[in-house]
Amino acid sequence: MKKVLIITYYWPPAGGAGVQRALKFAKYLPDFGWQPVILTVENPDCPVVDKTLLKDIPDSCKVYRTKTVEPFELYKKLTGKQKGYKIPSDVLTKSQNLTFTERLSQWVRFNLFIPDAKIGWMFYAVSEAKKIIRDENIDIILSTSPPPTVSMVAKRIANSNKLRWIADFRDPWLEIVHYQNVKRNWLTKFIDGKFERSVLKKADHLLTISNDIVKLFKSKVGEKNYSVIPNGFDESDFKVISSKKNSSFIIAYTGVITKTRVPYVFLNAMEKLITIDGIKDIKFVIAGRTCPEFTNELSEKNIDSYVEERGFLPHHESTQILQNSDILLLVIDNVPNNKGFLTGKIFEYLGSKTPIYAIGPVDGEAREIITETNSGKMIDYSDDDGAYILLKEMYSDWKKDIEKYNFNIEKYSRRNQAKQLSKILEELSE
Repeated sequence: MKKVLIITYYWPPAGGAGVQRALKFAKYLPDFGWQPVILTVENPDCPVVDKTLLKDIPDSCKVYRTKTVEPFELYKKLTGKQKGYKIPSDVLTKSQNLTFTERLSQWVRFNLFIPDAKIGWMFYAVSEAKKIIRDENIDIILSTSPPPTVSMVAKRIANSNKLRWIADFRDPWLEIVHYQNVKRNWLTKFIDGKFERSVLKKADHLLTISNDIVKLFKSKVGEKNYSVIPNGFDESDFKVISSKKNSSFIIAYTGVITKTRVPYVFLNAMEKLITIDGIKDIKFVIAGRTCPEFTNELSEKNIDSYVEERGFLPHHESTQILQNSDILLLVIDNVPNNKGFLTGKIFEYLGSKTPIYAIGPVDGEAREIITETNSGKMIDYSDDDGAYILLKEMYSDWKKDIEKYNFNIEKYSRRNQAKQLSKILEELSE
């Protein structure tokens, strides 16, 4: 069996969306003749820990973990956080109630750590990768980012070991969402741009989650070997559940609600349903974390009592919430260059086969997938009337036990996507 070295910063017991893609590739690649070998971090700085994901790692999969230097440890000391404190993923992009130390930390993070704050892993990862390649007889390299440091590591070891390399991007590099609303100085952007182009040019194959990211990369480096394998869902994560009807209309959201994801039109619609239509059997459940902008919006509309925040949950509990809800709220970040945003959340939602109430660009790829799979509807960020009509319609469907969506989702299963990746690996390793 041929071997692929998968370089990823996020790996179980780290939790959250960033873990899923590499983990599910590793889980299913052996079914198609490829043995994954993992290079990751010993103690990654991640906002969520989910030990239940460890069960998805194949017994035959070797995992090599290295030390790293984490600037976030210094951040914790400067801000008085305890050593075990998990820094939220959006802490350095918040804009309200910042202390001087937090403002300084933001500036340092966005301007001095290039390409990102994980650059302290570079030395350790490159050193360990050389040993792995020698001892494991690696045939090809797959890096998956963010963080972009992972791509920098892969570029260096691919060069020095004359191995072919697939650079996988779950998000853009310079245009990633948390750079959209912050100011980076021109020199930082110039240097980071050079790093990005060097990776895009050097990789033997560029793999992304959306056609829009391919277009973005083509605008920077022209024609290359590109492939699109979107994120997906793992059928084994979703169990058969009881068909018992909920006593209230349950709307669920999993993940983080940041200031670019506040679902304003949905909250307007929810307020109308409650105050104008007198609908009280409605509940909005959030399995994750929210931001001050969202909390303020709830207070202003006086709908706090209809919202239940449960915090981050293990992955298997999160999928149970998806399956046990009546509709699922999806929000694409309201930032420029978002037409190709295809978060892992979309596909987890598809896997649950629960209708999706989406807010985002109506000419984007997320809407195309929701329409193609017949799994829900997309509303524009400013379409108050459409948001209200759709929510009232979905509530009515629930009340009358009407099922309108048939979920044509087979092509997005993680196993099928691992099969697609195996074909790319075979072509490059011949």
